[in-house]
Amino acid sequence: MAIAEAAHETQQEHSEEGNPHENSAPDRRALFTTGGVGVLAAALFLLIRGGLTDDAYITIDYARNLAFHGHWGMIEQEFANTATSPLNVLVLAAFTFVLRQPVLALGVVFVLANAVLAHSLHRTARHSGLPWFTGLLGSLLVLLNPFLLSSAGLEMTLASALLGLLLLGATSRNRVLFGAAAGLLALTRLDLGVFVLALLIGRPSLWRKWWRWLLTGCAVALPWFAFSWWAFGSAVPDTLVIKQLQEHWGDWDFGNGLELYYTTYPAATAAALSAAALGAVALPAWVITRSLRRPGARDIHPWALLGIGGAAHFYVYTLLGVPPYHWYYVPSMIGLSVFAAAVVGVVATTLSVRRSALPLLATTVVVALGAGVVVNQARVALETGLPWKHASITTNWAKPSDYARIGERVGDIVGDGTVRSPGEIGTLAYFCECAVVDGLADRGYLAPEIRKRIDEAGPATSALLRANYRNFTPTEPREVDYELHRMMGPGPDPAWNIDSPWTEPAHLVLEPVE
Repeated sequence: MAIAEAAHETQQEHSEEGNPHENSAPDRRALFTTGGVGVLAAALFLLIRGGLTDDAYITIDYARNLAFHGHWGMIEQEFANTATSPLNVLVLAAFTFVLRQPVLALGVVFVLANAVLAHSLHRTARHSGLPWFTGLLGSLLVLLNPFLLSSAGLEMTLASALLGLLLLGATSRNRVLFGAAAGLLALTRLDLGVFVLALLIGRPSLWRKWWRWLLTGCAVALPWFAFSWWAFGSAVPDTLVIKQLQEHWGDWDFGNGLELYYTTYPAATAAALSAAALGAVALPAWVITRSLRRPGARDIHPWALLGIGGAAHFYVYTLLGVPPYHWYYVPSMIGLSVFAAAVVGVVATTLSVRRSALPLLATTVVVALGAGVVVNQARVALETGLPWKHASITTNWAKPSDYARIGERVGDIVGDGTVRSPGEIGTLAYFCECAVVDGLADRGYLAPEIRKRIDEAGPATSALLRANYRNFTPTEPREVDYELHRMMGPGPDPAWNIDSPWTEPAHLVLEPVE
């Protein structure tokens, strides 16, 4: 790593805000990296579009209502503030407004986010003196990760692009870019601030002219939080309360959840963890080596700080003890996988300086890390057909096609009536286009949960929650005309049957409320 750091420091002597030769000539490798990753992302989205997770459809529901009706809520009939990622909804709604097809808009956002990540990592590698393929490798390790592919539609792809921009801003010491990326990460998901803190703590040089990134970040993030606090009754989405009150899955929580996924999806989990594990193993070795070689250095290299941010994010979520939803693990995997790509680049540079076979190690690592991912995607395609009928990792009770079929039937039956969801709501609400309600769609259900969370929290957290909900006005839940129940085993009408690799076959029953 010393070689890459020395190259990086030489570049910083020439320019405080970046490499003066960065734009001196067209970078064909940048076009190849960005364009190649974009094309691959488009092909992958065509593959996975039929297997979007139920929570992804919650985001799509929000975006569709905002784009078509100017309404903030999961269903058109009720206001809600349960969109975990406001920025993801806003971006998706903007493309939906133009394209008029929410899933197509999601595909465009998916492609653009991966292209931004690839371009950011390529430029960061140039600033760091790393081989050109470092950015390409990091982008592929993120894009091909089964956990991330299984989270398409949620905020993780957008988060990966913003983490790439944050890394570029820290490496080039472009404080405006760093602040903008930090502010956008806050709007994507507040817990992603762990990466911002890791870079600020490990990179003291960023505190020179600190007002540039601070004012930029505040200008980007604070207007939305202020608007949400005033107009929606809470600056932070209600999912902060909902997720913290959710019970563990039996003996499983975030800390041991990867074992559960490995038991259920061994190939996909092993493929997803391969690059992150390499980064986790290399991180302490890098810290020790760097301490021995540069005992007086203050700044830690940003690539390593992104890996440290990934490890810290995993630790924070373990302390919170939240349920082990598979997309909760993605930020840690992104940070550690990108750092793993930098490690490969550093080793390859070292071998090149020593006139060893440069391509040998890089090729070996790429094949080793990529083989499991490719084999897993092929396995899912063989099992479910093309496009996917379900994600390679899913925790839903039904395939999206099951919920789509049942949702359309429910819409025909209930008309203008209201139906209580069976526990999973996103896909049903999208295809029903009717009033499907639970705590995610109808804010009337949340007042008791908010009071419970405030009462159970410690003094400091309780005070923050009270301030967040200062403008919250409790409402009564919407009156329900029908209920959807999930019953185990096949039902008398196959059209209402559901199944998933995650759980046993079941069926849904629609009953009127007396």
